[in-house]
Amino acid sequence: MEKETLNTYTTDLLTLIKHTHKAVKTQQTSSKLTNQKASDLLHKIDLTLTAQVDQLKNMNEFLNDGTKSTIKETLATFSGAIAGAIDTQRNDAVSKMLRDDYTALGMIATGYTMLHTAALGASEKDLADFTKESLTNVAALITRTSEVIPHIVAEELEISDVAEQAEANTQECWNPDNYLQEA
Repeated sequence: MEKETLNTYTTDLLTLIKHTHKAVKTQQTSSKLTNQKASDLLHKIDLTLTAQVDQLKNMNEFLNDGTKSTIKETLATFSGAIAGAIDTQRNDAVSKMLRDDYTALGMIATGYTMLHTAALGASEKDLADFTKESLTNVAALITRTSEVIPHIVAEELEISDVAEQAEANTQECWNPDNYLQEA
């Protein structure tokens, strides 16, 4: 396993998390954020990403040199239009903010999966343990986001009476027993 691969994966992941974290910080100050579930979720995302950024920044042996100078270039090639869309979230409805967060968290989860696999292959136990724990935390945020979105959409469309049913229906779709059945 090349050290360069670990460095690239770690640097790309740190870049994506920092960008997503910046967007979440902006979302938390949006005047459109009035729903407590959404506010609590954004606070949890903020805390989780803050901790992960801090831990990744301390992994100097796995970061490429000049990370700060290449952050925009790496982000552009790494996450393209999706990351760019996150920047516009302050003006968007809260449902669209959470949709974009859900997408960014999915990209972060994929990054952790890639880095975890590479760390295992390189026998970097500490990095493998960190990535597994971090992926678990991000997966929980993704799940929570998918639970909150139906409530926010229903509130924005003034159909709050369907929020609980929409959440139950959409969560049922993610149950492996429902989507792994033979056709």
